Amino acid sequence: MTESDSPRILSSSRPFLLVWSIYSVAMLLGVWLLVYPSGLAERMDFRQLYTGGYLARTDPANLYDFDRQMMAQSNLVGAAERLLPFNHPAYEAWLFAPLSRLSYRTAYFCFLCVNVLLLSACFFVCRDVFSRPGIIAQPRAGLQLFAFFPVTVAILQGQDSVLFLFGLCLVYRCVTSSKHFLTGTVLALLLFKPQIALPLALFFTARYGFSVFAGFAMGGTIVAAASVGLVGWQAFLALGRVLLLTGSVSVSRSAPSGTFGVFPFVMPNLRGLISGVSGWLLPGTIILVLTIALSVCVALWAWRILRSARLEGDAAFSLATTAAIFLSYHLYIHDLSLMQIPLGLMGGCKNSYISRATLLFYLAPPFLLIVGHNFLFVLALPVLMFLYGVSQTLREAAVRTA
Repeated sequence: MTESDSPRILSSSRPFLLVWSIYSVAMLLGVWLLVYPSGLAERMDFRQLYTGGYLARTDPANLYDFDRQMMAQSNLVGAAERLLPFNHPAYEAWLFAPLSRLSYRTAYFCFLCVNVLLLSACFFVCRDVFSRPGIIAQPRAGLQLFAFFPVTVAILQGQDSVLFLFGLCLVYRCVTSSKHFLTGTVLALLLFKPQIALPLALFFTARYGFSVFAGFAMGGTIVAAASVGLVGWQAFLALGRVLLLTGSVSVSRSAPSGTFGVFPFVMPNLRGLISGVSGWLLPGTIILVLTIALSVCVALWAWRILRSARLEGDAAFSLATTAAIFLSYHLYIHDLSLMQIPLGLMGGCKNSYISRATLLFYLAPPFLLIVGHNFLFVLALPVLMFLYGVSQTLREAAVRTA
């Protein structure tokens, strides 16, 4: 989109603050009145981050030891049939070390408050992005955030997706300020989700040049050094083994303590789409080869568009972000929270694929959760539709300026 094509901005932030206050109170009361009495808090994803923070503080050398994680989760959170492993880079565990000094429920509640505050911070950092009309859930500035079901899932699960969303908002600000080295550096700080940060770095390098890669390399070096300094070299290398053992259900069955593995068909990405459509028909090896081949094709297609498009702007950032989400090897419904930036940037864009994908993003997630987790891979379809719609917008803009 050119500057003249940019949609108008909804200026007032008062409706956002009002709805944010109501949303926050509803979330906090919901936890006290529903989540705690039912025991759901102990089954939330936050247990892995809490355990990671505890081990980083008390036994960093064994941060990635499954038996040690299982013991810590059982003692600190409560007994469970299976381990929900901490499989993130070690530097993120350091962020949760202060919370691990609190009881689990208190820490969960505090992190929920942090996520709610981060949600408001996302709005004010990227107020222009989240203040565009044209989205189904955007009668007033910023309200799209509260109506997006994956955001609520991320907050209730105690996940770090809202933290990543906030970091991505900072990345967008660096891009719009043409500080491309800083863009890469800030993006490297988001390597606690490497499956998204790495393809983002690839696509931003294609779009904004080598300075992004240089900044990302420097930031990545700092993150790696911090992780090694926290847990030691041997434990740092053990992260690779953890990612392998938790990368699929078939492999994780041989892991200690009945470790949770990954069910690809619950992933709203390319891997999940291929597994969900053909998993019952094709053997695992063929699915793996097919996933790799199609991932390379999509990556090269996105790289080519980002390199050839003549306009700097919102559509390029949206395409890079959406392509990274679609190609990520490990993605759950709460990670779709990151789509809030592309959805905001393309708000009001007159493209049928973008409009239909936006409608599906807001209506389909709660319906699919009711129907069953086995169909969550279907959410990859609106991601793909949105990606194609943004590519059309870029090509049309390039033709107009040719």
